Amino acid sequence: MLEPDAARARILAALEDVAPLPPERVSLAEALGRALAEPVLAPRALPPFDSSQMDGYALRAADARAPGARLRVAFEVYAGSVPPPLPEGACCRIFTGAPVPAGADAVEMQEEVARQGAFARFRRAAEPGRFVRPAGSDLALGAVALEAGAAVDAGATGLAAALGRTELAVYRRPRVGLLATGDELVPVDRPPAAGQILDSNSHALAAACREAGAVPLLLPFARDERGSLRRALAAARGLDALVSTGGVSVGEKDLVKEAVEAAGARLDFWKVAMKPGKPVAFGRWGRTAVFGLPGNPASALVTFELFVRPALRRLAGLPGTGRVRLPARLAEPASKPAGLTHFLRARATVRAGQLWVEPLRSQASGHLTSVTGFEALAVLPSAATRLRRGAAVEAILLAPPREP
Repeated sequence: MLEPDAARARILAALEDVAPLPPERVSLAEALGRALAEPVLAPRALPPFDSSQMDGYALRAADARAPGARLRVAFEVYAGSVPPPLPEGACCRIFTGAPVPAGADAVEMQEEVARQGAFARFRRAAEPGRFVRPAGSDLALGAVALEAGAAVDAGATGLAAALGRTELAVYRRPRVGLLATGDELVPVDRPPAAGQILDSNSHALAAACREAGAVPLLLPFARDERGSLRRALAAARGLDALVSTGGVSVGEKDLVKEAVEAAGARLDFWKVAMKPGKPVAFGRWGRTAVFGLPGNPASALVTFELFVRPALRRLAGLPGTGRVRLPARLAEPASKPAGLTHFLRARATVRAGQLWVEPLRSQASGHLTSVTGFEALAVLPSAATRLRRGAAVEAILLAPPREP
C-alpha cells in the first residue's frame, strides 16, 4: 500500500497535463480566492504624483535651511485637488495624500510648525524629500503589480482596483461531481424510512469543495447495483473531477471501482496505508480526476482533505494545499498499531508559544459528531505505537488554534 504522502504525490503528478484549467476573465469580486492566470502590469505609476505623507506644510527645503525660518502660507492643498506651483519664498498648508505642488520638495509635519496668522515658522531645518511620497515609489509604470499564479486576496483586489482594473484573468474553478452511493441513502429533505439514513456526505463534501475553490455539483444517488452506477457516472462525464463516497471497500456491494473501470477510467491506486480512510481510490477518466472515498463521514472528510483538496487547488492554479503543517505536541497519550499512519481529529491550542493538539475523545469514523469541533489533524507516524503526553507530532492546521 502507498503511504499518504506518496499517494498525494502520485495524484498531483497525474494531473500535470490538465492543470491548471483554462483561464477566464471575471469581475474583481468574482476573482477573490482564485489564481491569476497572467501578471497584472501597472498602466500608471503608484502613487501617480508626489504626495504628502503628513498633515503639515509643503515648502522648498532651501527656504528653511536653519531652524526658525518664517514663510508666508500661500494656499491650502487637500487630497483630490490640483495645486498651483508654489511661489518663491512661500509654503502651503497640505494634508495627507494631497499632491505636493510644483516647486516644493519637502513637507514638515504640523507639530513642527508654529502658525502665525498668514505665516508659518518652522522649528527645525527642512530636508529635501522629508515626508514626500514620490510618484512611482510604490509601483513604477509598467512594473509587475501582481504575479501570475498569485491567489487574489483582499489586498490584491484593492491593488487591481487602484490600477483601474475591473476584471482579472484567473484560472477556471474545477467543476466537481459528488456521487453518493448506497441503497440506504435518501435526500435530506425526505424523511428516512426504516433502514435508511439521510445523505450527509454530499453536503459536507460540497462545502469542502467550495472551501477549496471548486464548484460542487450533486449528482443523483447511485444505488448498489451496476445499472444505477452506470447511469450516475454518465451524468459526471466531462467534469473536472468526480468524487464518490461509499462502495470502495471489499463488500459484495462495493461496486464503484468496477463501475468506473467499466466506464473507461484507469485507477492508479485504491488503498492507502492510513486511518481513517484506508480504502481510497484515485484514477483518471479521460481528463476527469476520479476519487473514490470511503462512506464513513470522518473517513470521507479526512481523505478529501489529504488527497482531493490538493488536487482541486492544483486544477485551480492555486499554490500548495492551503494548509499549514507545524510541529506540535500531544496533549494526552495515544496508542495505535504499527503499519498505518493515523490522522487524529484534534483541538489545537497555543500555550507559551507551543502548539498543542488534543485528539477528540471519539475517533470513530462513522460518528457524525466527530467531524466538527476540531482545528487540526494530528499525524501519528506509521511506525509509532505508543506516544506519551508531550510527544512531538506533526499537525495539519485546518483552522486557527483556539485561544488558551
